[in-house]
Amino acid sequence: MLTFFDYANIVFYFAFIVGVGLYFARKSKDTSDYFRGGGALPWWVTGASAWMAGFSAWTFTGAAGKIYDTGLYPLVLYYANLAAAFVLFWGTARRFRRMRVVTPLEAVRLRFGPKSQQFYTWMRLPIMVIFGGLGLNAVGVFMSAVFGVDLVPTLIFLGVVVTTVSLLGGSFGVAASDFVQMLVVVTVAVVVSILALAQPAVGGLSGLFDKLPERHFDWSEFTRPSFVIFWFLALSIGNIISQNSMDNSAKYLMLSSDRDARKMLIIPFLGALFGPIIWFIPSLSAAITHPDLGTQFPALPFPQEAAFLATSQAVLPAGMLGLLICGIFAATLTTLDASLNQSAGIFVRNFYLPIINPDSSERRLLIMSKLATGVMGLLTISLALFVAWLRATGRAGGLFDLITQVATSIMLPMSVPLFLGLYFRRTPGWSTWTTVLIGLATAWFVKFRLVPADFAFLPGFSGPHLPEETTTFYIFATIFIVGPVCIGWFFLTSLFYQRQPAAYREEVDAFFNRLSTPYGGMDNEKPRENFGLLLAIGKLSMIYGGFIGLFSFVPNSPTGRLCFLIGGGSIIAMGFLLFRIYKPKAAAALAAAQLKRLE
Repeated sequence: MLTFFDYANIVFYFAFIVGVGLYFARKSKDTSDYFRGGGALPWWVTGASAWMAGFSAWTFTGAAGKIYDTGLYPLVLYYANLAAAFVLFWGTARRFRRMRVVTPLEAVRLRFGPKSQQFYTWMRLPIMVIFGGLGLNAVGVFMSAVFGVDLVPTLIFLGVVVTTVSLLGGSFGVAASDFVQMLVVVTVAVVVSILALAQPAVGGLSGLFDKLPERHFDWSEFTRPSFVIFWFLALSIGNIISQNSMDNSAKYLMLSSDRDARKMLIIPFLGALFGPIIWFIPSLSAAITHPDLGTQFPALPFPQEAAFLATSQAVLPAGMLGLLICGIFAATLTTLDASLNQSAGIFVRNFYLPIINPDSSERRLLIMSKLATGVMGLLTISLALFVAWLRATGRAGGLFDLITQVATSIMLPMSVPLFLGLYFRRTPGWSTWTTVLIGLATAWFVKFRLVPADFAFLPGFSGPHLPEETTTFYIFATIFIVGPVCIGWFFLTSLFYQRQPAAYREEVDAFFNRLSTPYGGMDNEKPRENFGLLLAIGKLSMIYGGFIGLFSFVPNSPTGRLCFLIGGGSIIAMGFLLFRIYKPKAAAALAAAQLKRLE
């Protein structure tokens, strides 16, 4: 399935990613640089990084399988993000930037006090490691099946690469690699989609919809409209709460101004709006051209998850399939490296600094940050290997579902106070952890005490219930029941606000004063940009684009050569544009810095 040229692409990709980490290894001077790019990144860099961190290899595997089976049904999942983007743009994005902290949980301390900070520290860390391990395991299973190699060394190799990039490069390396990988992923996905539609068996966009299986248009085979509507509304509400929560502010803390905090949303919004259309076409085409994926991918436990790959294998020129494999891994890498960086930030800035060593120097903090990143990476790899062992021994079912359910159920209660706390000040510090505990108890009740039949009195909810309806029921039941309980309790605690110590109320007032003051309006604040980083991104883009362009000389059809030429050329053009714009600015900034040192 893979040619020599595909393997050359894969080898270059991993060498490039590790090289990015090495290049930025000495760029971080303190923890502000290491965890948030010094608060000097432009909107298009953080926007690209935020969008890439928003999806993973599941987009090309699990989602592809769902599209292959059900057609456009998963659009509900993707477009449920749009409402959250509007709320972010309307007010939350600039509030995130105005918090003026290095890591999100430092803002939790400013708003709710040190006890809430520690509570969230030890709640968030295990969850981030769990999701990191599950994500690494998912992409490892897919890569292992594709390459026909053992899963264990695959997981170790992928985990080491992710940890290396995050440990060495910090937020600079993460942001730079995310931007270049975004260009690669989008380029390959667009090429696959165009070539998929050009297949004679598909016959363009009109032919695609004419030839799709009937099941893609008749959702009643697996769910009813009432469940789809409730699912969409629940996901939209859940995304509004979670994406506007303080602990989701890491990318916004990297920006150089309030204005950029809002402009950053352009790329994730456009990606959420048009990206699914690009991702869907190859998988929909596979439903026509590859009706039996089980015989083609017998090693995969769910062969339909190879729908995107099957179309790519059929249409891509020699060498570009390897580029797609890199793109699938890049989708996971951008999520995992950001997660490792943020996990280390949570530990160092929110536990080690305030509890273990309050007088620590920035140099020691930076060393501890890199050590913490390495440890988090090892924990993530270990958990991925543990999940692989559970699956191999047939023990994954109960424990896997339990871990996923607990982690998912706790995210909503954790997000409610951190979202509402940005807009409503009159709550005591303990309103956070009590909301989480009450919400978790309610989520347990929903999961283990309610069934869809309990709501048969509602129109469109009468039984019998199909498996898909039962799955979506627990999603929207959790949000519609747990959400109001948490919100109601959070506001109820305001009755005790006046009983809080005066010092606490003064700290809350100071926090809201931050939120009402535009960034740049306090002492020693001056919005700035890291021109050296932007110049480096331009160079890296030209290097990767140039490598892709070389594949136009590989023996392929004229169309295949043109794909490499246009794909590589577009990435080179973007890199050259950045190079031309930021080279004089970087030179001027360097000269100014040297002059200041001489003075």
